[in-house]
Amino acid sequence: MIWLSSLPTLIINLKTYNTHNNSRLSVLFFTRKHRKISENVILYVRIISNGTVKEMSLNRDIPYALWGNNKKRGRGYSQNIQSLNKYLDQVYTKIHECHRQLLYENQLVTASAIRSKYLGDNEDGKTLLELVRYHNTTMHTSLKKGTMKNYGITERSLKLFLKPEYGVNDIKLKKLSYRFIVDFEQYLRRYKPTIRTKCSNNGAMKHMERLKKM
Repeated sequence: MIWLSSLPTLIINLKTYNTHNNSRLSVLFFTRKHRKISENVILYVRIISNGTVKEMSLNRDIPYALWGNNKKRGRGYSQNIQSLNKYLDQVYTKIHECHRQLLYENQLVTASAIRSKYLGDNEDGKTLLELVRYHNTTMHTSLKKGTMKNYGITERSLKLFLKPEYGVNDIKLKKLSYRFIVDFEQYLRRYKPTIRTKCSNNGAMKHMERLKKM
């Protein structure tokens, strides 16, 4: 007997299971020669998923004689080889994790998508104000007019904060940090608009709550 309260979790698990079985992933390490004459070879990784292939350099090299082509790892027990093999294991694990995340997010799973997620290309292109504008232009149908007005005030506060404090008009989401959050909160507490003396503690916390939600 299945309790009704467990059905959502069961459905998610089945969905993940089915999607996972329809998406295969292969990760293969290989080498290429340097363009210039060298005893070392450059390490690459080949990602194969759903009939698509993508390769990328790992910016590492190894003497040709120390590369084990069967196991696709460095041969030997020197500290450099052990460090290199540990790095390759980390790359392998991270690529599989990116694949798992795409499946969980119900994204189109291709070798290019996995590579982009591994390199962080998707996150690099998004900015804080882009996120805020997207929120404020899509949520007006589900939020009250007064609530949307408050989100607009938070957006203006962020714009006023970014230029004098960070010298930029916008900031990448990937660059947001704990320091940014603390600086913004302190700015809200110091800011003195013409209509009132300063932002109250409750007002500052409301701005922070809206920022966190977005």
